[in-house]
Formats: sequence, C-alpha cells, structure tokens
Amino acid sequence: MLAASITLAGCQTTEIITPKTTPQHENIRTMQADIPDSDGDGVLDSIDECPETPPYTVVDAKGCEIIIEGGEALEMEFNGFFPPMSSQLPAIYDADFIKMAETINEYPEANVFIFGHAALNEINDESLANFGFNSLARNRALIIKNTLVLQHDITAERIRTYECSNKYLSIDTGALDRNFKALKLKNIKSKQSRVTLMASSNVSDLMNLEYDYYIQRYGEYAKHCDKFE
Repeated sequence: MLAASITLAGCQTTEIITPKTTPQHENIRTMQADIPDSDGDGVLDSIDECPETPPYTVVDAKGCEIIIEGGEALEMEFNGFFPPMSSQLPAIYDADFIKMAETINEYPEANVFIFGHAALNEINDESLANFGFNSLARNRALIIKNTLVLQHDITAERIRTYECSNKYLSIDTGALDRNFKALKLKNIKSKQSRVTLMASSNVSDLMNLEYDYYIQRYGEYAKHCDKFE
C-alpha cells in the first residue's frame, strides 16, 4: 500500500478569531510527510510567512497562528491511492492506517469525513446514466468507512462519506503522499484514484463552516463532493 500522508493542513495570516470565552491555542495532533517544513506546522518553508510557529499550533495557509476558542482538538488528513479500477487499498498503507485509526479513537468527539475519488477513465458511464453517481468513488469511501467501523471500533455515526468522482483535483502530489513516486503513480489519472480522509474535532457540517482556516481546508470538498451516507 502507499504510505499514507497524515498531516495538518492549512494556516492563516495574523487574523484572530474573537472567541466567546477565554481563547486557548488549539493543540493539533499531526503526523507529517518528509517535506521541507522547518517548524512542522504543515506549511512548506517556501510559502511559510511565519517560519517559527510553536509546536502544535493551528495555522492558516500562510503558516501563521490562528487563535480560536476551545481546548485540545484534532485536525488530521490521510490520503490513500488505489490501483486502477480497484477499491482495495494497497497493503502498504496498513501501518499508517492503524496509526490514523488510533488517533481518531483518542478524540471521541472528532468527526470523520471520507471523500472518494475516481479518475476520469475509471468513471462508469452506465452508473452515471442510471444512478447519477460514480459507484467506484463511493465504494472506495465505503471501504475506508467499513474498515474503521469493523476493525477499529469507530462508530458509524461519527463518519460521513462523500462521492467526489473526479471533480476535485489536487496537483501537489508531494503534499498528498510522500511515497507517491514509489508506487509509480505519475500522472493526473493516478492522483485521482484515491480516498481523502479528514478528521476534525471542530467541524461537523461541511455546509456550515466557520473561520477561514476551515473554509480553506474543507470548502472545495463541500463545493464539489456529494454526501451519500
């Protein structure tokens, strides 16, 4: 299996959210890929405008701290790529998947969002014509959900699944998966044959996002993907 990328994404300028109660710096559990990120905030050094961010700090897209209401929380992302026309996640992901599931269990209030993708050449025209959705993208999302529920005791009520088909495309493969090249997946089609999982203690509804950080992190998925379970 591909080695999964579990990372804190996002960061914001110096904008500060005015809290309803005394603000705290929100702690984030993060496992990062081997990329140039000196302060470990999930933002590459080349675009990090706040290069000395303290550990476990919520940041925006520019690498600068966000102050928000609340205590310790989780923001985590996992990306797993599939062989063409397959909904079986490769075994290379087993170790990272277990770590991801353990982390989710450590935060019982966190919600899990699973986004199933498919490459254009994997889309079944008959399924689209008959049902209006791509079955492979949904199956990939459901495989991940069922594994979390059946093998890792994560309740189904915490998990929301989405069918993205090939509508949302991330070009920056290095940020998605540190071992993408090892799987010899080089083209845009390969980048779309994946599941993206996000876990969040602070987001429960993608259609009602608060704060720029969460809008940036989840907004494109909310726009392009269809919730089905």
